[in-house]
Amino acid sequence: MCPRITRLLLIFILTVLLGLLWCGITLGQKNEIHYLEQGFNEGIRQNFYHAPQGTRLLPYSWFLALEQAKNINRFLDDDNLRQLGIIPDHNPLKNSDRLPVGFAKTYDSIGKETWVGLTCAACHTSEISYNDQTIRIDGGPSLFDAMVFAEKIASGLDVLVGEHSDEEKFYRFSKAVLKDQYNEHSREILKKTVKNFLRLQQVPQKVAESLQIELYPTNWGSGRLDALGRGGNSVLLQLDRSNLRSANAPVSFPAIWNTWTLNWVQWNGSIMQPLGRNLLQAIGQNANLILEPNNDQFRTSVSIKDLAAIEEIVQSLRPPVWPSQIFGKPLNQEKAGRGAKLYEQHCAHCHVPNLTIPNKNGQRFKSVHLIPLNEIGTDPLSATNFHSRTVNTGPLGWGLLTVADTAEYLTSQIMAKQYLEQAIPEHQQDSWNGYRQNRIQAPLAYIARPHSGVWALAPYLHNGSIPNLYQLLSPLEERENVFYVGHSDFDPAHVGYETEKKDATDFKFDTTLPGNSNAGHEFRDGPRQNGVIGPSLSESERWDLIEYLKTL
Repeated sequence: MCPRITRLLLIFILTVLLGLLWCGITLGQKNEIHYLEQGFNEGIRQNFYHAPQGTRLLPYSWFLALEQAKNINRFLDDDNLRQLGIIPDHNPLKNSDRLPVGFAKTYDSIGKETWVGLTCAACHTSEISYNDQTIRIDGGPSLFDAMVFAEKIASGLDVLVGEHSDEEKFYRFSKAVLKDQYNEHSREILKKTVKNFLRLQQVPQKVAESLQIELYPTNWGSGRLDALGRGGNSVLLQLDRSNLRSANAPVSFPAIWNTWTLNWVQWNGSIMQPLGRNLLQAIGQNANLILEPNNDQFRTSVSIKDLAAIEEIVQSLRPPVWPSQIFGKPLNQEKAGRGAKLYEQHCAHCHVPNLTIPNKNGQRFKSVHLIPLNEIGTDPLSATNFHSRTVNTGPLGWGLLTVADTAEYLTSQIMAKQYLEQAIPEHQQDSWNGYRQNRIQAPLAYIARPHSGVWALAPYLHNGSIPNLYQLLSPLEERENVFYVGHSDFDPAHVGYETEKKDATDFKFDTTLPGNSNAGHEFRDGPRQNGVIGPSLSESERWDLIEYLKTL
């Protein structure tokens, strides 16, 4: 073989190997990562992982330089990230600094600073492990432990400038942040800036103490967040300190495939428009937002153009198909056939929605069923908190409003301002709006989501209180009251994560705590009330139904 052909062949092999590595396939090692066919190529996937949404966590240079509080390792080390349920990402395609999945470099056009912020992928990208193989599920519910993440960030900063600060740590941090601008003066300015940042982060807790409110009485744990409670506090505290509430109703991160086809989203069916939902999420994640009355009122670091582009990506995402080849066992079509009949009999009337009538744009959506709390019988806190919450609108001048009306008003004003300033034509506005109005409500109900890709959505119920599909189809007394979440070890038989403690950082899920109830959605004989939604299912019927659910 001539030397030129040998060189070309070598280049080709290296290119293929690098391509496989960037696709997450590690040859000849444990924990190979398998991507399922969900409609994403690597370019789209990287946009989904790292496209900025205007959210702000830390100044960007701080995040890259930050060490872990108790050692000299970077906060961004893979092992530390995985303990927090964060997925590392070493593909430089759209991510030159190798930020983990769901983190983005964000420029704040108001403050004229560069930050690291969260993207929707942080909460909506999952991995499950089976027999030393790892399956990446784009759009699935992650195991991100947002509360411990925030605590570790705060600890990492406090050890730099707090009462018991580590001067060597701060020296390394300041050299990495300031680079060639480092001197004693700039170092002291940086130290004061970090101290002030920490002080501002502590404001909600200090307000809560003054109001005698326990801000986080129930730990959220892996894969959960009180988005409506905590996000509401982030925004509404800027209007008036009396708006602070206890964020005591954590909910699981839902899957996001096919959500754009639904007429209402969120677990409590509170939001109609995708753009309004995404905007609300972004401003709740500490986006810069001006609320005081002036010419800049409702200006924000969030770009609705960017949100619309991300939504377009999400609309190309398909639900994952059950990977029989990885689990080493084909689906049993006979059992699935029997399960399909059971599904039609017991599940379809709630989880298979009809289409709405065409709107003015000729668009139709899936009209999801909102199941009243007294019928579904699951933990009510998330829905009741949002339903009863009121807001002192302060500088907005609207007096006392419901939180739903306040959220609708704020998002509508932000969208209107950007549409006007950017001269966005009406047909483009309709498209970005998802061809529906920006409406927010607060029903005492939970949504019955369609079951596409349901096998990949453990733990179950809106609050993640049931670890697998088998227990979801079982009566309350057969459900585990305590189990562990945080590890990715998957149980393909019962369809969910294994329930015993696997890692030291696993979260103990106690269903007796407020917000954590695993009651409701029960199949048992007797009257259809107080959470009983169907008759008792035999063991074989449960297995048949599970086999069918794997096919959706």
